[in-house]
Amino acid sequence: MRLTALNILFFFSVAAIGQTHRIDSLKNIFPSQNGREAVNSLIALGNEYFFYWVHSDSAFKYSDLAYQKASEINYTSGKAAALLVHGGVEGRLLRHPDVMEEYALRAIAVLKNMDDPKTLSLAYVNLAAAYNLQGKYPEALSNALKAKELAEQSGDKRSIGWAQKTIGFVYFKNGEYWKDFDPLMQAHEIGLELNDSILISLSYVIIARSFNRANDPQKALSYYHAALPYAPPFILLFNQLEDMGYAHLLLKNYDSAIYYQRKHWQNLQIMTTDEQIRRKFSSGYWGYSIDIQIEKKQYDSVLAQLLPMLNDLRQTRKDVYPLMQCLLSIAKVYEGKKDYRAALHYCRELLQIARHTDNKSFLRDGTQLMASIFHDLDQNDSAYYYFKHYTVVNDSMATVEFAGRTALYLAASESENKIRLLEKDNEINAQQLALDRDELQKQSQLRKLLVTGLVILMLFSFIVFRNIILKRKNEKLRNEREQSALKRKATELEMQALRAQMNPHFIFNCLSAIDNLIQTRQADKATSYLNRFAKLIRSVLDSSKNNLVPFQKDLETIKLYLEMEQFRCNNKFLYEINVEPALLHGDFKVPPLLAQPFIENAIHHGLLNKKEGDRRVQVRIELSDEHLVYSIIDNGIGREKAKTLKEKNKPEHQSYGIAITRERIHLHNKNGIDDDFTITDLQQDGIATGTQAVIRINCSKS
Repeated sequence: MRLTALNILFFFSVAAIGQTHRIDSLKNIFPSQNGREAVNSLIALGNEYFFYWVHSDSAFKYSDLAYQKASEINYTSGKAAALLVHGGVEGRLLRHPDVMEEYALRAIAVLKNMDDPKTLSLAYVNLAAAYNLQGKYPEALSNALKAKELAEQSGDKRSIGWAQKTIGFVYFKNGEYWKDFDPLMQAHEIGLELNDSILISLSYVIIARSFNRANDPQKALSYYHAALPYAPPFILLFNQLEDMGYAHLLLKNYDSAIYYQRKHWQNLQIMTTDEQIRRKFSSGYWGYSIDIQIEKKQYDSVLAQLLPMLNDLRQTRKDVYPLMQCLLSIAKVYEGKKDYRAALHYCRELLQIARHTDNKSFLRDGTQLMASIFHDLDQNDSAYYYFKHYTVVNDSMATVEFAGRTALYLAASESENKIRLLEKDNEINAQQLALDRDELQKQSQLRKLLVTGLVILMLFSFIVFRNIILKRKNEKLRNEREQSALKRKATELEMQALRAQMNPHFIFNCLSAIDNLIQTRQADKATSYLNRFAKLIRSVLDSSKNNLVPFQKDLETIKLYLEMEQFRCNNKFLYEINVEPALLHGDFKVPPLLAQPFIENAIHHGLLNKKEGDRRVQVRIELSDEHLVYSIIDNGIGREKAKTLKEKNKPEHQSYGIAITRERIHLHNKNGIDDDFTITDLQQDGIATGTQAVIRINCSKS
């Protein structure tokens, strides 16, 4: 952590020296310039105070002076560029995206009859950014794509890079973060080619935020650290360190989270003297420390920080994201204080804004909080109403986010593989160049001694070089074919899994485990588990179409599920399935996957929490009085201890899988008898030795 802090200080110090020299140089040459050269220097000075010295008044001064001089000489492109600097400062530094939108539209109008697609592309970039900050995501994406089209028409790489960066940022802001990786990586590569530090660092920062959203803070931190060497002051103030603190918060590294928040606050004092900008960027300072304070029930401290800020966010700011975050935190605090009337007031305001901007993340959090508040008030009808809305939003987000995470990881994996191959090629080329230099020296020495030896040596070198090239090509083609086949199969499975609507966490963990086998080049093993996983998904998908399925098919699905659970849990438990022979040879039909939730509970709550001894789960299926009886027996920690661990680790989490299955049993048996479903705690000498769940269902013969 200290090393990172020293690095940040070093990068900023070096950048500050360079930028001071550049500003002084521009100020010195500007008075001696005339016409367009003078306008371009003024625009450059405005950009310096925008991105490097971060001072709004100075940026306004030079951009407005540039606009005035460009108007005097009828320099249309200069007028538009000056408007874009002014508007960018309004939107990005002072959080006035509505003003930024106005200036972008003025620039577009100025360029209307001009053949200048490069500057026009940058105008549409600013317009897209303004819409994005206001939560108008369809308009933002439309204008970002228009900017890309114009940039490609102009052939200017920097404009193409900024258009791609803007497309990626729109995808991130509207919640489709899995789509942002490709355009942001293209922007990053263009930034590296052009040595554009802002484009390089901003692209990596947004990618890092995407991995934070995908709940992979470790991956996010790797991209944040990669961005640091390039980050100008604007990026460091742009909540990068605050976001790094959030990644550490997800990792439960609370000291590191607080450290990076404090570092962000220190940067505000060091990197700008503009009080308006300090107020704008300080809104991020309280962000994730609030979560820690709420967790510690420091409610009065949180309200003292948030209530004054809420009034400012309501009155002066157009960026709705921090306003919604503030409302959600205040509502949580009042719920914790049991002031339910106040909690409902702020939560309703949050839901109104979330619905207006179609922000599903805050819709999910808001409806969940409303359901919890009404539950605490014993208003069960209202609690059920909001819980039903929460379930719909959460399920749709879970499905989409699972696909998004998969797409994000596949894109990242493909990009990183390309980088590794390029590095390997560069290493081989460097080695070959070294060999060539040595060979030339030897040839020079041997030339004087023996011409024949030189010919033989050259022939040998040619053969060795040819063999190396052929071997490398063959290896590269073989690797590409294997990777392509595995990725194609993984994509097919992903689409089947989405249709099957299984537990996203189970599917994502299975695919992550298989992806790990692919990355570690265990192709045979990966292929084997992919085939099993495909068979499981296919079986669940087929079963989901029918109310009743053949018993043998349901048994096969249970076996496949246990195999995949054992695989993704690294063989931490053993399982045994005992079936009465008559069932294997009969024509019985059963409701699909009735036993699966009980097997899942036995594994995840009973066995995986067990610290010592072996872990076993037994599934026993038999016929009894025209009933088919499932018995799921584990030697885990028992329900009481599992309940204690759950309340400690996930106090707000509620599971409805068992309740839903109980209802399915009663509906199938059509008797409402509680004996059809029992759970028994197993004990020996008063000590819990496991749990036994028994399900009785009516037999159905085809």
